[in-house]
Amino acid sequence: MITPAIGTQELYKHLELLIQSDTPVFIHGSPGIGKSYIVNDIAQKHNFEIRDIRLSQLDAVDLRGIPSIENSQTKWMPPVFLPDDENSEGILFLDELNSAPLSVQAAIYQLVLDRKIGEYSLPKGWRIICAGNKIDDKGIVFKLPSPLINRMVHIVLEAKYDDFKVWAIQNNIHSYIIGFLGFRPDLLSSEMPSATEANPAFATPRAWNMLSNILDISHDASAIAPIIYGTVGYGAGIEFSSFVQVYKTLPNIDAILEGQSEQVPEEPSALYALCAALIEKYKKDEHGENIFTYAKKLPVEFNVMLIKDLIVKDESIAELESFEEWLEKYENFIL
Repeated sequence: MITPAIGTQELYKHLELLIQSDTPVFIHGSPGIGKSYIVNDIAQKHNFEIRDIRLSQLDAVDLRGIPSIENSQTKWMPPVFLPDDENSEGILFLDELNSAPLSVQAAIYQLVLDRKIGEYSLPKGWRIICAGNKIDDKGIVFKLPSPLINRMVHIVLEAKYDDFKVWAIQNNIHSYIIGFLGFRPDLLSSEMPSATEANPAFATPRAWNMLSNILDISHDASAIAPIIYGTVGYGAGIEFSSFVQVYKTLPNIDAILEGQSEQVPEEPSALYALCAALIEKYKKDEHGENIFTYAKKLPVEFNVMLIKDLIVKDESIAELESFEEWLEKYENFIL
């Protein structure tokens, strides 16, 4: 039986519960879908310290520490990356656990279950979160020993476009990418290419984020085609490059936001691109009422999508008079 996967928004909720109950958890997920980002984000929101330990780079002796002689007895000196302040609070993030050597995994047993390793004890205010790639992700992954498996809650994380879109809008991801993935959400993540393919790149949320940073500097996608292919893979890159050409056919975005244009594209690809471009340039104080006037001219599904996404960008849009009128008419579409 396949374990159901969850998205990032659901993972946030579950991690909050597991942190409160002090229950160790292992997050399974493909590379580049945000495992490390989410753990670091939760730590920041709680004002926790975080120790990010990449276990695949350690030996078992690195965890227990170096022995020294004290009063004619051997004493193990714990490594500096393990917290030692009894009054501190934080998250001990054990990343790449299932890529670590078996000797390291065995050394983690006691730390996960008893919060100890050798003579070292984890301070009470610290929580343990582990993460690693899935076995079928073509990476270096070892099956976890059953005693270690049974010491943690296991959650499978999956990249889901709706979750990525919320994050993308809030973090100013380039409109080309938001528009394209709205049109082709299945390309948010793609399978890793085989070892025989010349281009090893593949699409992930992390790869799209990298491409967004590149596009912020070079808006001419046609001039950086090799970089696009080398970031998200050839197949997704070809489709993305073709989609970007749609932006050249759009009505004037500034004119729409200023209430001076009523043009509406007919092609779905152009409508996705249009909505993404409107969201990127929208400013409540300047365009608040005009955006609702224009939204009425869009097909219902794009009308609703546009306003919902604008709420993600700026919740204060709900304070406008036009929003109440819009909500009364379309509330059944947003439940």
